[in-house]
Amino acid sequence: MAWLRLLIVFVVLSALPVSAVASIGKVLSVKPGADVIRAGKKIRLRQGMEVASGDTISTDRSGVVQLLFVDETKIAVGPNARMILDVSMLRGNRKAKSFTVQALGGSFRFISGKSRKRAYSIKTPNATMAVRGTIFDMWITSENQSAMLVIEGTVQMCGLRGSCRSASRRCSLFATSSNGRVGRPADQDQYDKALQGGFPFIRSQNNLLPPFRVTAEGCSGAQAKAPKVESEQPERRAAQRQAEQRQAESPARERGRSESPGRASASAEGRSGTSASAGVSSSGEASTSVSASSGNRGGSGPRATATAGNASATAGW
Repeated sequence: MAWLRLLIVFVVLSALPVSAVASIGKVLSVKPGADVIRAGKKIRLRQGMEVASGDTISTDRSGVVQLLFVDETKIAVGPNARMILDVSMLRGNRKAKSFTVQALGGSFRFISGKSRKRAYSIKTPNATMAVRGTIFDMWITSENQSAMLVIEGTVQMCGLRGSCRSASRRCSLFATSSNGRVGRPADQDQYDKALQGGFPFIRSQNNLLPPFRVTAEGCSGAQAKAPKVESEQPERRAAQRQAEQRQAESPARERGRSESPGRASASAEGRSGTSASAGVSSSGEASTSVSASSGNRGGSGPRATATAGNASATAGW
């Protein structure tokens, strides 16, 4: 009879869903229009459902999902989004040995938990992000474009060709371009268009539970200010300064330029620290510029331009 009892226990355990055996978190809230694909089967998400490593979470144009993981990491998934979870827990199941999220499209909010900083890794089709204990929103528009906005802490974003930028200032916005570089908005107008186009949780937090709401004053609305572009490679500043001097149309304009050795004036009228044209930062570094739009459905969406020195590349958002 003992062998029969063991057989019954084995059969019962084999019939349990994966989430009951290897849960890494649960659904705190879900707005209709969200599914999970597990072991090849598509299941409608519901509040209280557990999630497991390997799950693919997807939403339609009305779906919003809020997930709480066992290490207290929180992820909010916006409309028209898709992500894959790849999480390996340490013994005790309270911290992650590795916590990888593949964000394949749409908008997200990420709030890190109690796992070690180096455990976290966010991947998109064209960028990777190393999390250093932080809160940030993401917008993945296509296989060619990803953007992130840091709300708290530090995030390092790297493009496919190794170009990396670290952001620690509140409301810092970075995006990739088609040539694999990472840059900032060229000006306030481009910054505002990016926020309107793809960061729903910055525009409104009404659909979020209190644990997912954060203080983001200054990132949108009348108080929003695009962070000042700072040079990451001083030699580019010198190169641009020399190019501007060669292109000066008259000695008078040359005299109007800044004489500071550490700055390059991008204005022909001698205004130091301003941009001569949209899409080029005053320091000559790569910048990201958005030229249109209200969304990524049914149209080409915004466009991002990365410019460094005399080279320029443009990608559609």
